[in-house]
Amino acid sequence: MHPSDLTSADIPATFTVRIPLRDGVTLAADVFTANPDEPRPLVLEITPYHRGPQGLSFRNEAPFWAAHGYAMVVADCRGKGDSGGTFAFMANEGRDTFDAIEWLAIQPFCNGRVAMRGASYSGSNPWYAARERPPHLLAMSPSASVAGGNQDITWRGGIFSFDHSLCWGSRTREGKPLVEGPEVDWQALLSHRPLITVDEVVAGQVLPVYRDMAQHRLRDPHLAALEISEADYARIGVPALAFSGWQDGCLGGTIKHFQGMRRVSPARDRQHLVVGPWNHTGAPDGGHAWETAQPINPLGDLSLPPQAFLTARELIRAFFDHHLEGKGSFDLPPARLYLTGLDRWIDSTDFPPSFAQPQRLYLRSGGAARGLGGDGRLSLEAPAAEPVDVIVHDPMNPVPSHLPDADGVPRTVREWPRDLAPMIDRPDVLVYLSAPLSEPLAVLGEARIVLHVATDALDADFFCRLEDVGPDGRGMRLGLHSSARLRLGARLGHDRDHPVVPGDTMAITLGLGSLGHVFQPGHRLRFSVCCSSFPETFPNPGTGEPVTTNTSPPRVARQTVFHDAMRASFLELPRIDLDAVPGAATPAWPGIPG
Repeated sequence: MHPSDLTSADIPATFTVRIPLRDGVTLAADVFTANPDEPRPLVLEITPYHRGPQGLSFRNEAPFWAAHGYAMVVADCRGKGDSGGTFAFMANEGRDTFDAIEWLAIQPFCNGRVAMRGASYSGSNPWYAARERPPHLLAMSPSASVAGGNQDITWRGGIFSFDHSLCWGSRTREGKPLVEGPEVDWQALLSHRPLITVDEVVAGQVLPVYRDMAQHRLRDPHLAALEISEADYARIGVPALAFSGWQDGCLGGTIKHFQGMRRVSPARDRQHLVVGPWNHTGAPDGGHAWETAQPINPLGDLSLPPQAFLTARELIRAFFDHHLEGKGSFDLPPARLYLTGLDRWIDSTDFPPSFAQPQRLYLRSGGAARGLGGDGRLSLEAPAAEPVDVIVHDPMNPVPSHLPDADGVPRTVREWPRDLAPMIDRPDVLVYLSAPLSEPLAVLGEARIVLHVATDALDADFFCRLEDVGPDGRGMRLGLHSSARLRLGARLGHDRDHPVVPGDTMAITLGLGSLGHVFQPGHRLRFSVCCSSFPETFPNPGTGEPVTTNTSPPRVARQTVFHDAMRASFLELPRIDLDAVPGAATPAWPGIPG
């Protein structure tokens, strides 16, 4: 039963409780249950986006869970909504959620069996709770989860996620941002120094969460504590069913947790991952928007068929029924993955799948790969003697990360498959195009890029993007967020800065993230390299100073990309043979058209 199928008579009773925490702070929580005096298994979400009707949570699922014999609780996390205390990004969620679970488990409306449901921030809370090992947490569905620390969100690749940190860091107690992306004059902010104080210009006040994100650049003890480690996974024995999407900015974190649990957890055989052709908003409910339960289609330039959507809560209910109530079986394979370009679901025992094999495509050119009209090529043949390609990077004229939408309003392309031609047809972007494919190229797994580069500056950033270009010439972006990215000073890790010697050649590896896609015959692969992506990130000033505290004037830098016999640069894709893939036919399963 879907919430939209219920009538007003089916809406469960609602009342508010105050959940006491160990330090005296209390969390405000709404309880939804058909009978407050009947002990039921309980589904919990703790959110920073406000638990009320105008907030962003799964409270719209409460009728669904009540109709199937569950109570549901949606709580404001510490320092948000009506809860007490001061909010600190991810820092208190483990202890607080442990306390909430154990208090709720002994209330009259709960039978002592608790599960967690969440997405994005609220989908990361279950992992922090599970690390604390609350005895009454028996299952969880933590979707679109962050990896923790600076691994995938705030300083991914050692580069500051500027617009996300500023906008997310401006969220109020009510979960609403003071700073909205489309309303900011980003161009005017290019001249602001130091960047860590830009909140006073845009929001008219100091934003503690933004400042916290901006100052924890290296993997210090604070950030290390936010990571779920291998030792943590070895102690977590909770079954998990997670959803993400190829266009979800938190895909990397969701996969990291799945991989860690499959490696060492005592519950390794009870871990499940579903990755569809969805973005961050649609992933937690199988491509449907949280608030409206309507399919998000088209997704940017990508139109999806009916089999691309499912009602995730139906699968989650079967999962919770099995692990909380002992009802029936739950036979979903460890990983169920959707291939765009072919519109087919396939199964795997792990991710990346063991049946994927690396396929290298080499960067080639005559030294003029700049823009769409350049001579850059992607080739199966390794280069011999070839001239270099050069990017002249001006931090005051960065490559944009925003493209106008249909209504003319610039919006981020971080989570939308779009044709990037208007963005990359510039002299400071290198573009490499393959020949039309004569047969399908199916990729499933984690893609990586190896570049041999040099700079005449004291530091530099590199960004890479991959597109599928159809016979009509239109491209569609693939891969994590809007690009793979890496700061040269972080090329050897994030624990400390690694000095850059101007003129020295460096081999760097960038993770493009996870892909599930089939390039069809007649299509081309288009690969681009640049040194900025603004305002998704703030341009590297080239001075060697940290971007958030730099006060020196930025400098124009000359970046070199090598692709010759001794310094080959290449894109490596996880190629699969569709004829040899087990379960390659579209399976019938709950919540998906069969």
